[in-house]
Amino acid sequence: MQAPLGRSNCRHCQAHKAQNIARSFRFSCAPPARDLFTRSRQTRWLASRSQPADAQFDVDDGKAEALPVELGPREDDVLPDSLGDAVAQAASATAVAINGGIVRCQVEILLPEFWDPISGPIFPNKGDQERFWRMTRRFVEALAKQVGASSVKAIYPDAGVAAMLSYQWSDKTFNIDSLNARRPVQVDDDLIIVCCPDPPGAEECQRTVRQVAEQDEKAGVMERPVVLFNQRLSSGDVGLGLNHRRLLQNFLKRFSVTYSLRPLGEVGTIFRCYPELWKVFIEESNLPGRYRLVAERPNRPAGDALDLIIDQALNPNAAQTGADGQQHNRSLLATVGAT
Repeated sequence: MQAPLGRSNCRHCQAHKAQNIARSFRFSCAPPARDLFTRSRQTRWLASRSQPADAQFDVDDGKAEALPVELGPREDDVLPDSLGDAVAQAASATAVAINGGIVRCQVEILLPEFWDPISGPIFPNKGDQERFWRMTRRFVEALAKQVGASSVKAIYPDAGVAAMLSYQWSDKTFNIDSLNARRPVQVDDDLIIVCCPDPPGAEECQRTVRQVAEQDEKAGVMERPVVLFNQRLSSGDVGLGLNHRRLLQNFLKRFSVTYSLRPLGEVGTIFRCYPELWKVFIEESNLPGRYRLVAERPNRPAGDALDLIIDQALNPNAAQTGADGQQHNRSLLATVGAT
């Protein structure tokens, strides 16, 4: 049975939920070796221990210090080295999709320092909110540049956020509006990016996307691209009726996930960068900061299938009972192929 939208249905991720809440997702001045952003194509990286803690998750300031440990090419080289790298990857992948004719895209950069799978954005430390919104700005600017859009509209959850960012970003190169505006999208907007829509704005988000389609149909032009960035339109904290949930699921099915970086507690991460397959990585126990690719799928791994992938990756020698009643060791590839 599928888990509700916005709630992790991986029991490995759920097992770490209480632990993550207990430590309040605090930033460490000396970043843990498990940090997702501790690898490079040829060299294992560790975030500089001298830099401020908040800079580790700042899209502008996050840097890494190279250590002379040559590892050679690895499958986890596709993972980003920093938050800025993740944003750049997301913009490039989404631009490829849009230029290829995909006009409904979704991007997920769900770091536990900024994001709770149930409650959505969290800002436990001073400056977190500013860094979070700055991440959206970098994505909007990078994507607009790569697709060559001349008029870009970034739509934020409410009028308060839109007004604050419009004031703070006086040098921005795109327009800002809010979901609760009467008509947030204009006919001359070439690219529309809905940034971090939340459950209270679910209906407004769907209405905005419908407005874009209606404007394009009336003008007799091809549909303009709409991107959902870090959407959380449904949450375990907000009760939804079955009919409403189905409508929301059908709405989101129209969007292709062009980029996804979603950690699985402290076990690993699910990663997708269009047009590549979905990848499941498990942390290397004997090589901190590096990850092992354990599965690739054309669709997002979830539920029991994801549990099985992780179980087999963490316990590759687990015995399986065969039809003859004997214990047999089932390989990870065999298990993955059967899902």
